[in-house]
Amino acid sequence: MFYRVIRIIFWLAFWLALGAAAFYGWQKNNFLLSSFLLGALALLLLYFLQKSAFVKKYYNDNFGNILLGLGGLIFLTTSLGTFYFYYYVKFFEYDLIAHTIIPASFVVMGAMLYEILRIKKGVPKKVDVLLISGILVLALSFFWEFFQEQGDIWWGTHMFFDSNQPIAVDVANDLAADAFGVFIGCVLIFKNWERWNKKWLKK
Repeated sequence: MFYRVIRIIFWLAFWLALGAAAFYGWQKNNFLLSSFLLGALALLLLYFLQKSAFVKKYYNDNFGNILLGLGGLIFLTTSLGTFYFYYYVKFFEYDLIAHTIIPASFVVMGAMLYEILRIKKGVPKKVDVLLISGILVLALSFFWEFFQEQGDIWWGTHMFFDSNQPIAVDVANDLAADAFGVFIGCVLIFKNWERWNKKWLKK
């Protein structure tokens, strides 16, 4: 049941990406059209990766399903922000929740992708994947804030603002939530890495 749900999440994200791309193409919004097409392409690449002979050689379907589910979750969470979900839903801080869920998911996904690269030498130790994936996602969090600011300048978007608080406070809150998300992802890996691999790896 769990794996069926995460596959549904993946395909929902993929078809949402295509549908949103078509809608924003009709709206002549080239920035969001390109963004959703790139999102659909990234999800498609994940799909082909988990279907590849190399991954199938070492991992069972559980591994591929988790990879797809994480990709779908990241995309759906990001897309709700694109649709101004954080603005219309007032009873909780959606933006902070998204900035927690997305990095946590990226840390686990990053660990899985790093393992694929290293699997010929054996499963990398959890300390290795913690450092590689955690630092990478933290760096991407800072890059994302820079990208939002520059995007407003280059393409006339409105990503780098918050109508409810000064932008410096918004950035600080986002980065703090990102760091908390990275921490959650690292804790999950630290506690479960060996157990997960027992479920993922073919004997």
